[in-house]
Amino acid sequence: MKKNNAIIIHGGGLVDPSKNILMRLAENVSKVYDTVFIGSYSFESLYTPEFINEYNDELVEKVKDKRGTYFGTCRAIDLCKEALFKKAIKCLSEKNIVTIIVAGGDGSSRQVAETYQDFAAVGINIIFPIPLTVDGINGGLSVGVKEAVSESIRQIENIAATSLQTREAEKFGVVMVELQGRNRDTIIAEVMKNFHSSRKIADWGIDELEVKVIPANFETNEDELVDEINESYKRTLVLISEGARIKMTELTKRIERRVRLLTIGHQSQSNNMTTEVNLRFYNKWVDECCKIIAQDPYGSFCISNKNSIIKKRAIDYYAKLNPRHGQKEELPIQLKDIILGYM
Repeated sequence: MKKNNAIIIHGGGLVDPSKNILMRLAENVSKVYDTVFIGSYSFESLYTPEFINEYNDELVEKVKDKRGTYFGTCRAIDLCKEALFKKAIKCLSEKNIVTIIVAGGDGSSRQVAETYQDFAAVGINIIFPIPLTVDGINGGLSVGVKEAVSESIRQIENIAATSLQTREAEKFGVVMVELQGRNRDTIIAEVMKNFHSSRKIADWGIDELEVKVIPANFETNEDELVDEINESYKRTLVLISEGARIKMTELTKRIERRVRLLTIGHQSQSNNMTTEVNLRFYNKWVDECCKIIAQDPYGSFCISNKNSIIKKRAIDYYAKLNPRHGQKEELPIQLKDIILGYM
């Protein structure tokens, strides 16, 4: 008798409770499907058998204390390509996988919207239950945005506390931090809101530092930026959005001061567990999503948490809010003012 198995894949940015969400999802849906698999490295696992592991007690124990896991991003993978799609169908069929459950961000949501009909044609459905750091949309709550801000602040302060002590040729050091992901302006703005409110970054008052912000939503004159950094004698912190498309390594070649670089994004992802209060919130969210999945395990849809109402929506719901080209989020006035103050 043919089995109806499912695979859960993850591809979504800087999210502290991601491991907990994956395991909670798997525990719940294992009551719905015959066997549940966990795919490592996002969509790549759909056509790479060695990246697929069965969810069981042994797997839970193995990943329980694992940190710094790089789950992978789907932005570089295009399953619409015929060769990849055929490989995915072959790989999934061999394991009797009929349902793909994607916990991901905006890139994952677009990939799902662009491929679900092709998968449906061969009897495989896709469910997008938990949006992870889907930045800059009005589609509802997204797991991980607050965690991304907290993790960014923590890492920025850690590198600032050590690197900004450096002093050469009568000038203090420079720290340049790139925050990765689509529409990172919101995260940079929230980070700056926190620093602006506390009036402190690591061991220094914010007025003691030269702070520069380079978001994606505004034009930046690189020549002026380099001149300002070279001419300043203050400790200097530069926050750069990945969307600004500024190459930090190239920029540092023109800076006549000691520079330290840091990238915050997929590769620096941490699996630290958040507070018990937050975990209870995430667990309840996951459990409600799984109730919806249990009612329609072989349909293709996504789930949103908007105004505390968890609701099934069309599979392309998030993709339409996050198109591949052209969208740039509009920051709230108070956040825009803070960013403009540090450009």
